[in-house]
Amino acid sequence: MANYLPPLFTRLYLSLLTALFASIILTFYLSEQYLEQSDVVDFHDDSYQIFIEATSGMQRTHLSAEQYINSYQGQHLQFNITWQANWNAKQDCSDCEFLSNIGGISIYQLSDEQLLAIYPLYQTNGTILISDRLPNSLFFDRTNKQQSSSFIELLRDDPSEFIPYLLLLVVIISLGTTLYVSVRRLQKQINQLVDINKKFGQGELNIRARQTYSEPVNELADSFNRMANAITETVKENQIFAQAVPHEIRTPLSRIQLATGLLRQRSLQNEELELLDNIDNYIDDIEKLTRQVLTFSKLNAVTGQDDSQNTQRIKLDEYLQSRIMQLTTDNVIAVKLNLQPLELECEPAYLRLMFDNLFNNALMYASSQVEITVSSSRKSCGKGLVVVSVDDDGPGVDSHQFETIFLPFSRLDKSRNQQTGGLGLGLAIAKAATRRMQGKLLVGRSHLGGASFSCQLAYNPKQQN
Repeated sequence: MANYLPPLFTRLYLSLLTALFASIILTFYLSEQYLEQSDVVDFHDDSYQIFIEATSGMQRTHLSAEQYINSYQGQHLQFNITWQANWNAKQDCSDCEFLSNIGGISIYQLSDEQLLAIYPLYQTNGTILISDRLPNSLFFDRTNKQQSSSFIELLRDDPSEFIPYLLLLVVIISLGTTLYVSVRRLQKQINQLVDINKKFGQGELNIRARQTYSEPVNELADSFNRMANAITETVKENQIFAQAVPHEIRTPLSRIQLATGLLRQRSLQNEELELLDNIDNYIDDIEKLTRQVLTFSKLNAVTGQDDSQNTQRIKLDEYLQSRIMQLTTDNVIAVKLNLQPLELECEPAYLRLMFDNLFNNALMYASSQVEITVSSSRKSCGKGLVVVSVDDDGPGVDSHQFETIFLPFSRLDKSRNQQTGGLGLGLAIAKAATRRMQGKLLVGRSHLGGASFSCQLAYNPKQQN
């Protein structure tokens, strides 16, 4: 459902306009109710004066109420005065709308918007009915005008009647434009901050927010810059440390190798020679580990270099076949290939690091078979997706360890510990290399029964031969 909602600032702008329009309508409604009640009170006061004059005239002339009202009828310019012997609201005023009761006097509104006051004569059964001659209205003074038959005629006869509506339209347009400009500017600035935040999260640690934003966005930008500076400084220190340690380790390792070489020149027992062989193996493991640490550190290094400058178009099937031939040292593990002929534009070094580590990992844990698959699919936007999958028939990886397995030096269950081989950096290097190629590396269960690693990379179908 959230996909069908408009953006946040669009909803904010529409909400402000709705609140503005609703407040104006509510103001007009309350004003209409107040003015309508005021009209009712004024009508009661005026009609009451007519009633007092009528009762005084009846006492002065000694005429009956019916005789006096009939003789007085039509003499008043603003009110109609009639006499009715037996008044029944349900029968005599079925189309009337009851408005109020003021001092025992009932006020009704007739169908033609005239007001009617009912004045009972307490000494008789009769009732004096007083109504105004012309209808009252909220915005228009119709005292000496006839109601126009159409909107065009009304506008031509008295344009001033539409001034309140014109004023309402001008207020809505002016406030709506002002709100739109402010909200649009705020939306644009926050969208820029969101883009900067995304780029910073993707590894562009040198990017910073501008300081020319308006308040309070400028405070948010300044806070982001301070956080980015602190993170960048920490990352650079860690990278310098991670790259310096392997170089420093190589010097004592070289001296140890020199010492073991000098010892081999002496006449040593078999046990001593076996011990020197173990030392050489340990040195080889340490050198391999230092190379992997250095490679992983370089993949995660903060550099201003654009990787797209070093990309090349590679025939993926031929490239993977050549890497498999170099990495396969024995025929114990059968390698099955399902390679679709595709050309991929990427950095060759990153592609080699990704595939070599995934393939070596599969050879390490496979029981008898490894399967390499290259497939592609097209997206609706015209771009494509190539997937390089490496499957094995080994023990596999539990689903709750799918994220942990890519962490450096992570140790999983007994089927994938250090005793089976490996130094714990291969999959971390593969994921870092995939990230450098703007791809995604996933792990799951293989149809062979073991683990399945899939590297998803974007490609352009139009560039395929």
